[in-house]
Amino acid sequence: MQFTITRATPADRQAVLELSNRFTEDYLEYTVDRWIAQEKGGLYLVWDKSLLVGCCSLYFPSSSEGWLQGMRVHPDYQGRGIAYELNRHLIKQAELAGAEAVRLLTSQENQPALAVARRLGFSPTGGKREIIFRAEIISERLDQNPYANRTSVARPCAASELNQAAYFLKAGPFFHELQGFLFGPVYNYRRLTSNDLAEGIKNGQVYLFEDKEQILGLLFTLPHLTEGHLILSYIDAPLASLPGLTPLFKTWLARGYHQFTISLLPEQHRVLKPALENLFGSYAYEQWLLMEKTLTP
Repeated sequence: MQFTITRATPADRQAVLELSNRFTEDYLEYTVDRWIAQEKGGLYLVWDKSLLVGCCSLYFPSSSEGWLQGMRVHPDYQGRGIAYELNRHLIKQAELAGAEAVRLLTSQENQPALAVARRLGFSPTGGKREIIFRAEIISERLDQNPYANRTSVARPCAASELNQAAYFLKAGPFFHELQGFLFGPVYNYRRLTSNDLAEGIKNGQVYLFEDKEQILGLLFTLPHLTEGHLILSYIDAPLASLPGLTPLFKTWLARGYHQFTISLLPEQHRVLKPALENLFGSYAYEQWLLMEKTLTP
């Protein structure tokens, strides 16, 4: 059977929504317009004549990095190689656009997706991640939390400390596993650069972990006040320091943030989880594998 791959236009919106409706609690209705409107990359569609049978978005977090997200294949067409062919097409588009690497997230339990990714040359370079999605910050729990009055081990990074902060992008205790990947607002990963760091320090987004005036680690945040949503994008610090994050939530709540998302390594989450449960009660999180494919220049 012959399939056709096209780049989506606004006229395809309804077909995408009809495909999305075949999946439980799907988020495509909230992202389809943004993905179609991208100048670079875009939403790509697979057609069986006039029927939309698959889709996936190609996004560029930076000029040298491509990101694949939102892969969907019509339930009646799964197992026919559609995901493989669509991914291969998007990798080629990323390569033509000058990307040096392409990445994707997939569930650690999604064996068919992992098989396709590995067949296309992806490897788990970025490793395992556990992502807490949009937990609520509740002021009443902040005051009751055993860490509420603790002196924080994380403080804002001063402009004069840029060099020390940059050091932790290459030598922090979890750098080997984190590999400098910054978790972004549309749930993608890109490289955290020195320019990002300098701009983040200027905007008050960077915190340093400190003990007896010795800098031990780094925290990078991405605030979105329009949504009252704070993303903790990069955390590289000794495990013993992580519970000291909790006093910061009181400060963030006072600034208007009512929700947060965190991307953590599994071992980081195990240590931080008791403190987070004290603050927020039970919360949902998902386990993902960050895969990467290096492209030929």
